[in-house]
Amino acid sequence: MGAIPARDFRALVAGAGAIIHFGRFSFRLSSPVEHLADEVHRMYRHHPVSLEGFADFHVEVRPPRNLRRWFGRQLEFHVDGSSSFFPLPHAQAFPLLEWGLNWCVHDAVKDCLILHAAVVEKDGKALLIPAPPGSGKSTLVAGLVHHGWRLLSDELAPLALDALSIEGLARPISLKNDSIDLVKRLTGEDAFSGTVRDTVKGSVALMRPPRESVLAVRRPAAPVAVIFPKFTRGARPVHRGVGQGAAFALLMESAFNFSALRRQGFEALADLVERCGCHEIGYGSLDEGMRLVEDIHAAA
Repeated sequence: MGAIPARDFRALVAGAGAIIHFGRFSFRLSSPVEHLADEVHRMYRHHPVSLEGFADFHVEVRPPRNLRRWFGRQLEFHVDGSSSFFPLPHAQAFPLLEWGLNWCVHDAVKDCLILHAAVVEKDGKALLIPAPPGSGKSTLVAGLVHHGWRLLSDELAPLALDALSIEGLARPISLKNDSIDLVKRLTGEDAFSGTVRDTVKGSVALMRPPRESVLAVRRPAAPVAVIFPKFTRGARPVHRGVGQGAAFALLMESAFNFSALRRQGFEALADLVERCGCHEIGYGSLDEGMRLVEDIHAAA
C-alpha cells in the first residue's frame, strides 16, 4: 500500500476499486468519499494491495440512493451489493468501514470459532483477551503492541476448532474516548486516524497495526492463556485465577458462531480452557495492566 501515492489510491477507490489483503481475507473497496480513501491509505499502509483478482468481500461506502440522501450527509456500508446497516453520518465513514468489515469476517468464517477478543503474541505464546466494551481491552492491547508484542487481532479472534492456534488479521486497533489521547502519548499522532466524535461508541480513533505484525499475519499463534481485563481508574492491581467452568461461560458469551458450530464449538472452547491458564486482572493504569500481562505470559 505504501508504494501507491495517496492521490492515486483515492482515484482507484473512486473508480474500479482497490483490493486490500488482511490475513486470509481481502476486500475490494469502492467509495466516492475521499477522506475515507485517505484514512484507509494511512491505516492499511503496510498491507498488500492489488488492483485486480479475487476479493472475499466487495465493499462500498457511499451515500444512500433514496430519500435519506437529502437528510444530512449520510453514508451506507454495502457488501456484495446489499446493506445490513443503518446509514451513519459522513464523518463516520472510516469507523463504518471497520465495523462493517468485522461483520463480514464473522459472517464468512465457518471453519473457526470466532471470539469477540483481542490476541497478542510474544515468543511464540499468544494471549487471548476477551472483554466487554469499556473494560480497557483495546487500550491494553495498544500498549502491549507499542512495547513489542505482535498484534493478531483487536476485535475478532478466529480460534481453530482443535483450539491449538489462532489466526491473525492485523487490522487497526479501535480506541475510544480518553484512551485515544493516552495511547497517542505513547505512539505519537502518525499511527492514528482522525478522531470521529459523537458515534454510538463516543469518540473513536483507530491505531495502525505495526508493519511487523502485518508481515507476520499469516503465521498463527498458539494460545497459552486467557485474560479477562478490567480497568477502573485509580484501582489497585489485582490478579485472580478463573475456574474452567466460569471461563467457559464467559467465552461462550463472546463467541459469535458458537450455536452454529454446535458440538464443534463446545469442544473447541472446552479444549481452550483446559489447555490455557485463565485469569482475571484488575488495574488502575495502563502500566499496571501491562505488568500483570507480562507476569502471566512469563509464567505460562
